[in-house]
Amino acid sequence: MNRKNNNTRTIVNGKKAGLFAAAALALTLGSGLAMAADTPYYLGGDVAKSTSRVDGNSQKRTADSYSIFGGYKFNENFAVEANYTDLGRIDFGGVSAKNKVYSLDGIARAPLGNNFGVYGKVGLAYAQRDFNNGLGNEDKTGLKLGVGVDYALTKNVSLRAEATRFNNMPDANGFNKKVDRLGVGVAYQF
Repeated sequence: MNRKNNNTRTIVNGKKAGLFAAAALALTLGSGLAMAADTPYYLGGDVAKSTSRVDGNSQKRTADSYSIFGGYKFNENFAVEANYTDLGRIDFGGVSAKNKVYSLDGIARAPLGNNFGVYGKVGLAYAQRDFNNGLGNEDKTGLKLGVGVDYALTKNVSLRAEATRFNNMPDANGFNKKVDRLGVGVAYQF
């Protein structure tokens, strides 16, 4: 009988310890998340339409595009951001080109009110064009410029609309070096 009481106490004490540990873990994670809301780091993504110039600038082709990004805000006015942008697949003259860009941008932002702001971007962009039909791949590094507006939905979530120009895409097989992009997206500061 004594052994059964000891086993019951051990199980009850074990359950209490487990509940205590779970509560402590929940409080720790909760306070960590609350503290994380004030960090300067953010992540986000967008969807867009990209427009490529072809045939010596005489024609344009559009494609669906998306981007994922992460950044660090120094303050309300300045940030640095890394991006991966898929500019989509463009077809011209029997040649198809898949376009993607990796970039690092400096951002300057001016608040326009409590929740609105405008910003400009200047970045260094590494662009790749992968051609079909055995025409190979081309890559080039160049300048990226952008302007946009943002709107803070909450302390952590903001919407963005942005126009971007990639000035130095690989120009080969009838594809020009300029690509313009217009997109909308969301950013989450954690």
